[in-house]
Amino acid sequence: MNAICLNFKVHLPYQYKKYHFFNIGSDHEYVDYEAGKHMLRQVAQRCYMPANAMMMDLIEKYGNKVSFTFTISGTMMEMMQMFAPEVLNSFKQLITTGRIELMATPYYHSLAAIKSSDEFKKQVKMHQKKTMEIFGVKPRNFINTDMVYADYIGVLLSEMGFKGAVVEGAKHVLGWRSPNYVYSNPIARNFKLLFRNQDLSDDIAIRFSNTFWTGYPLTAEKFLDWIMRDPNHRTITIAMDYRVLGDYMDTSSGIFHFFTNIPRTVFQYTDFQFLTPDEIFNKMDSVAAVYIPNETSWQAAERDTSFWLGNDLQRDFFNKLYALEEAVKYSNDKALLNDWRRLQDADYLGDMNLRWLTEQNISNKKFSPYNAYINLVNIYNDLEMRIQQLKFSRMVVRKKMRNEKSEELVFEP
Repeated sequence: MNAICLNFKVHLPYQYKKYHFFNIGSDHEYVDYEAGKHMLRQVAQRCYMPANAMMMDLIEKYGNKVSFTFTISGTMMEMMQMFAPEVLNSFKQLITTGRIELMATPYYHSLAAIKSSDEFKKQVKMHQKKTMEIFGVKPRNFINTDMVYADYIGVLLSEMGFKGAVVEGAKHVLGWRSPNYVYSNPIARNFKLLFRNQDLSDDIAIRFSNTFWTGYPLTAEKFLDWIMRDPNHRTITIAMDYRVLGDYMDTSSGIFHFFTNIPRTVFQYTDFQFLTPDEIFNKMDSVAAVYIPNETSWQAAERDTSFWLGNDLQRDFFNKLYALEEAVKYSNDKALLNDWRRLQDADYLGDMNLRWLTEQNISNKKFSPYNAYINLVNIYNDLEMRIQQLKFSRMVVRKKMRNEKSEELVFEP
């Protein structure tokens, strides 16, 4: 049996307002909801609604022959509930067909897995609960934030009851092995792995509209020919951001036409099936265990975590944020905890990446990594102040209660 597994990430971060130093201590509302609403509606018009309509058409045309996989973050579900219920309903309609698998992921699109196993587990369980609440489905398999993965993460997931995960097919990890088979975690041997085919995925997600690319224009026939030329074509795992369809690459690029033609071409010339990770894990055994001692991801050329933690700004904010974990959780303040968790979104760390600085985005206050860092640190400082104020107020309350109790015990003859 040969299979194609199509995976799409669906996520947008909350948009933070410009938070100045003088806001610290007086303004505890950090999110610009209007900006978030505008961004979501814009992406929905370009991508989510037409892409979901295309997926529905393919399912109606081919029935059980096609299937797709979505990873929808918890914050994305929140934003759709608040700002775009029609988009949420379109995802619900897709899922009711039974041809969509929803994957678990950290609720806040965070990198908690590499810093706090306790927080990571909590966010994954939160995501499962939210997915069950919204879509009536409890995910059985996992894709981490931008496919961040290492052996120890697989062990954690196995202990949580997951069957397997889709991870990046990083060439420095696979070596001579093909990404087109089912593998397993070397410690938790029952935990299966599907490796994203890096080249084929990026041919669509990155190179598709590049007119200077030697493979341009990419057609469904050409893409299938590339798949068949590789003798190791057991399971072809394609994964990308859903925004590739219509947003990163607009309709004029031909991206919708390409995806519409893929099933027709595949069924016409091959015996391939379109399967979800769950179907693949149920039908295929692992061919070997693969050791992944260090974190991999689908970001940047290095396929590691340097996209988010490659410079001092990123590492400083990341370490500061998780240093607050114990105090935030001990506070038992839901609003404070939610604000702290929202700050964990990996996209904010990506905004501080210094690798692609140009004169244009250095001068642009909105996109400057330095301004992104200052803005987030100001919010962090306000969070820290709220914790200290909460501690002080509780100390006063406890002291008052002790005094009252002491007065009650005074003996009067």
